Amino acid sequence: MNLSRRDFMKTSAGAAAAGLVSTAAAKTPEEVVREVKFIDIHAHATEGSFPNIRGRQILSRPEQLLAHYDRLGVEKGVLLGLGNPENFIGGMSTESILRICKTYPGRFIPGCNIDPRACGNDPSVNFGDFIKRYRDLGCRLLGEVVANFPVSDPRLQNLFRGCEEAGIPLTFHMSSHRGFSYGIVDDPGMPQLELSLQRFPKLKIFGHSPAFWSEIGTYETVDERNGYPKGPVKEEGAIPRLMRKYPNLYGDLSAGSGCRALSRDPAYAAKFLTEFQDRIMFGLDICCPTGYVSPLPEFLRNLFLSGSISEAVFRKVARGNQIRLLGLPS
Repeated sequence: MNLSRRDFMKTSAGAAAAGLVSTAAAKTPEEVVREVKFIDIHAHATEGSFPNIRGRQILSRPEQLLAHYDRLGVEKGVLLGLGNPENFIGGMSTESILRICKTYPGRFIPGCNIDPRACGNDPSVNFGDFIKRYRDLGCRLLGEVVANFPVSDPRLQNLFRGCEEAGIPLTFHMSSHRGFSYGIVDDPGMPQLELSLQRFPKLKIFGHSPAFWSEIGTYETVDERNGYPKGPVKEEGAIPRLMRKYPNLYGDLSAGSGCRALSRDPAYAAKFLTEFQDRIMFGLDICCPTGYVSPLPEFLRNLFLSGSISEAVFRKVARGNQIRLLGLPS
């Protein structure tokens, strides 16, 4: 999709007012691409030597992740914990994340994580007090929430309530059904998420994972919902519908799911990013240091260089939204 002159002027003027585009001498698109450093909204790293599973290192150490960042043009990343039993033994605690961020100032931003089953599986426990403590220690985001039970479960709703009370966003990984690896569970069309968006209007919810991003369009089978639907978006799905209706739903583009949701239909991707330019965020979700690395940096750069998205949209998705939503220094 090529922007009309009116759309281009509108987004560029708004970006200039927000400080996202310089009002000095205009830069060429190539100069902008070289200048803009990404902020990763979804990162994982572990201290020291992490136990291998089936002979494979599951999580990167900070220096391994930073090597990827330096190669890809990423300035910094938000570290999210993986302490839930659905993941693995020895995941990332919030305290570990805080130590890593102190060791690598300017490169990592701390997130906190709380399993909704903590404190006795009690849906009335006040998680807000715990989250406020982590917030005051510098944590800007809670996640990654992966407990494998329905979104409507009172324990998960209680965690949402605590985040809203503490005033920090929440990132979830969604699964299509219980027993499917890990991730909060919702039905096709995400009706339970919609109820949560209604119930907690002040909570910024960041969606992530194949089961979430498959909902950018319609799909035929459960296998498509659990994986990566291919081909053009013939009919819009639950994500654009919910984002138009609920301003507290945001998109985390990390891992294979976010990038593939866009790259399956570049023309629709440009339209989607332009419409929701204030609520979509670059992310990578690199886990294994030698495993899959999303081609999202190059995809977004190419969308901008081709004229499919404006400089304002590119800057917002790459880093501007992360700075604004998490209150980071610009």
